[in-house]
Amino acid sequence: MQLPTHLIAGALIDEALARVRLPGWARILTTGGLAYLSHGVLDKLAKATYHPPEPLDDAFWKGYHQRVLPIFTWATVLALAPRHAFAMLCAALPDLDWVVRGISRRTGRAIPGWEKPVLNEGLHDLLNRVPVVKELNRLPDWRAERKGVLVEAGLVAVMLAALFWFMRRKDSVR
Repeated sequence: MQLPTHLIAGALIDEALARVRLPGWARILTTGGLAYLSHGVLDKLAKATYHPPEPLDDAFWKGYHQRVLPIFTWATVLALAPRHAFAMLCAALPDLDWVVRGISRRTGRAIPGWEKPVLNEGLHDLLNRVPVVKELNRLPDWRAERKGVLVEAGLVAVMLAALFWFMRRKDSVR
């Protein structure tokens, strides 16, 4: 999935857990842990979304990845981070692999222990032990299909609707 999808998932988890009475550290660990795990589940769903493994040299890829996603990512951060920064960070954390590996590739210096995407692979290995989640591996492969944008957009719309519903409910309870 794309970064804004992970960020929205983190905010949604944080907002949903705001209704659960947990002591301080338990809330932090639960929110962070669930947000981190959500990344792996969403990445399994990404197989059915427009997510080519390498950049493409076509107008659609460039428009989507170089124009639409950066704007939507910043809008998501500006709108949700003040209230949900920790959960959003935890939900995006496994993508640190790609940042570290990109820096390593550009500088020509290997970073010990990061020869492969350790955060992503560890998370996927863990989630592949959960039968229901493992079934997501059977989704159709639409990573190179433009129609996959609609799958992710639909998921984002549902998550945003749930997030705003939770936020409205919480505000009306006060």
